[in-house]
Amino acid sequence: MAVTGNSGGFGKRWGVLLAIAVGLVVWYLPLPGVTLVQHKLLAIFAAAIILWISMGVNFAVSTLLIVVLLYFWVGNPAGEIKNGVLVRSPAFAVSGFGNPSLWLLVTGFIISIAMMKTGVARRVALLLMKSIGRTPNGSIAAMMLANLAVAPLTPSNTARTALFLPLSQGIADAYGARPPASRFGKALSLSVALTSNLTGSAFLTGTIPNPVALGMLAAAAGASTFLTWGYWCLAALPTNLLVMLACYLILTRMFPAEMKALPGGAEYVHDELRKLGPMSGREKRAIAYFILALLLWATDQWHHLDATMVAFLVSTLILMPKIGVLDWSEAEKSIPWELFVYFGGVLTLSSALDKSKAFAWVMEKMVTGLGIQGMSMMTALGLLMGLTIFSHVIWCTTTAMTGVMMPIYIGLAKAMGWNVISFGLPMAILMAYALFLPFNTMGNIIMFGTGHYTVKEQAQASFLLGAVAWGLWVLTAFTWWRLIGLL
Repeated sequence: MAVTGNSGGFGKRWGVLLAIAVGLVVWYLPLPGVTLVQHKLLAIFAAAIILWISMGVNFAVSTLLIVVLLYFWVGNPAGEIKNGVLVRSPAFAVSGFGNPSLWLLVTGFIISIAMMKTGVARRVALLLMKSIGRTPNGSIAAMMLANLAVAPLTPSNTARTALFLPLSQGIADAYGARPPASRFGKALSLSVALTSNLTGSAFLTGTIPNPVALGMLAAAAGASTFLTWGYWCLAALPTNLLVMLACYLILTRMFPAEMKALPGGAEYVHDELRKLGPMSGREKRAIAYFILALLLWATDQWHHLDATMVAFLVSTLILMPKIGVLDWSEAEKSIPWELFVYFGGVLTLSSALDKSKAFAWVMEKMVTGLGIQGMSMMTALGLLMGLTIFSHVIWCTTTAMTGVMMPIYIGLAKAMGWNVISFGLPMAILMAYALFLPFNTMGNIIMFGTGHYTVKEQAQASFLLGAVAWGLWVLTAFTWWRLIGLL
């Protein structure tokens, strides 16, 4: 289960040296008004940004570097010195590793692995194809709906895209859609890549950065009914359904299928279902646990059970002998431990920057320099939602983008006196929108590898979709989010 992208030879060769250089530049810059601890943290953060964007080292190694610097160089959040010696706190250096959001990732992946290993996710997709995928456009719609159906329990765009890759390729081959000439092949493959990003936004457990962003908001603003699985779904799903409809319309009109009937398509689905055979007891138990998790997550506003603890419960059932569906040895090989380590570092550094008020200093300078101090929160929100969507074009992973951008948005809200959750949750919802270029997320890379479409074709479709999405989210801010009490 791949989780990281490749930023190319330049990043691998020069990323670490560039990160060191940027960190040193920030350290030696005169920054009037910052404390010694704030200055150190800003230098670490600047270097970390370069590492995450360039992928000079993998995510886990970047976290190890952050922890080492926090312990040996920063020491503690207050810069305390005793008897002339810097006080070094291990708890400070690894504080983010106790965040429940990290464990939601691990347990969420266990549920995801169970759905894929038992074949349930594939069966769901095939059944959708059987019912509504009998025409070119119906096939595209079926793939998109299947993606939506499994998104709540597949917290990885990469995993979800990898799940639908063989199915989409099998459908394309059965229909005679050969790359790169087939317009239907382009639309079908792009629908998988783009929809994986959109469905990742729709659910808290739809992609890895979501619970991390929520953890940052909770650390900055405290526990809230707005920071639950159910409320995320209430705030994010309706508009994402509209964006998915826009995606479908854009792709089917930009790349109209060259055939009206697709001989072989229905037969392919029937053959694949026959290969799966009747539903096994293992599959039935996986579905039962899927439904249990979904029901408990969707109703958390009433029973107040923590989403992470629900995932722990369901993961325990999945891994129990006799009643479970997975062995631990089967699950542990597919869990992206690298990202677990990375998120611990992101949350630790983000918390330190917030508590030391280092970001508050940066935001005050930005407010003064950009004239944001004259804007209302709604004006800034509308503009920055567009920035969030389109700035994905420079990132090679939504994970890195979330680690960099969410602390900045939280700091901006605090500096401006805006409600942190009202301003930050919309930004968190849009962290999954890595639509634009193949390298923006590993799922994009997976589908680009089919050869059905070019970089230019993805950019043309996704920039149009991004503009439509921006408009829909601004409309949401002035209507739906006000109705549900977010704004």
